[in-house]
Order: sequence, then C-alpha cells, then structure tokens
Amino acid sequence: MILNDKIMYSKFLTPAIFHAEESSTIKAYIHHFIAGYTKCIYLALGLSGVGLYLRYYQLLTDKLFVFTLVSLALLFLGQMLLSFSFMLKNLWVALLGSFSSLALATGFTSILFLFQGWWGASILVTLTAPLAIVTFLLLVAYISTQAIGHRRRQRQFILCNLLIPFGFMLLLGAMAFLKGNI
Repeated sequence: MILNDKIMYSKFLTPAIFHAEESSTIKAYIHHFIAGYTKCIYLALGLSGVGLYLRYYQLLTDKLFVFTLVSLALLFLGQMLLSFSFMLKNLWVALLGSFSSLALATGFTSILFLFQGWWGASILVTLTAPLAIVTFLLLVAYISTQAIGHRRRQRQFILCNLLIPFGFMLLLGAMAFLKGNI
C-alpha cells in the first residue's frame, strides 16, 4: 500500500481508494458480511438435517433436503469466490479456501445424488472422495502448523466455514453408506 495524503491505493488491479478512517469501517463491513455468510451456511446445514429427518423418519417429501443440499453447493461455490476476494494478502490461504470450498460443493452434490439414487452418483463419489480427502488433510495440516494466536480470523474462517462443514459432509456420507445408498 502506498500512503499519499491519507489515501490508500491497492497494489492489485482493483482500485480500492479509501481514506484511513474509512478503512476500519470497510473491514467491519467485510467481517459482518462473512459472519452473515457463515450463518447462512449453518442455516442450510441445519435445514438439511431437518430435511433428512423428514424424509426418512416421517416419510414425507424430500424437497427440503434436495433444496438445502443444492443451496449448500451454491453457497460453497460462492465461498470459493469469497476466498479470493477477501484473502488476497495470503495467496496460499486463498487457494486452500477456494479448493476446499470446491471440494465441499462437489461433495454435497455427490451426497445429494447418493440420497436421491440418481444416475451418476458412483461417478461423483469416485471423483469427489479423493479431492475431499486431500483437501481435508491439507486443512488439518495447515491449522495444526499455525500458532494459536497467529491469524485468528483465518483460523476461525477455516474452522467454521470449512472444517465443520467437512465433518457434516462426512456424517452425511456415513449415513448414505449405512442406509445402503452407496
């Protein structure tokens, strides 16, 4: 960043011209946006659990389950773009976040295909499983090598937006295996 008369210019191609006092409010807006996005992801995760319960234990329709898994796949595709736009300072974390979001989007899509019994589910699982395993191991390795207090927001983003949804995806995959959908 180049400081010139209290105006900061971004070193990237996108011109981000803010006064110094506006920079803190922009950071607050970005933090609130990411927090709201995380709440949307958790709302969709919770609703997919409710949809799965309604499908198997109440023998009602599966439209809520299908809608929430499609919503999760779209939210993680959007998060893939957000990883690049909000984490430009550390390209490795941006690539890891976008790669993980892609693995989650394809993983929830393959789980949707598994539970619905649609054609091509086994192909999607074959393509998604190695991607998800490698990404999960990279995430765990990255978060374990970082210091406890170092880059707290990045650790929180990785934990809340990537690792917990990976756990939920693993749980849904195990349920699909136990229900005999694989």
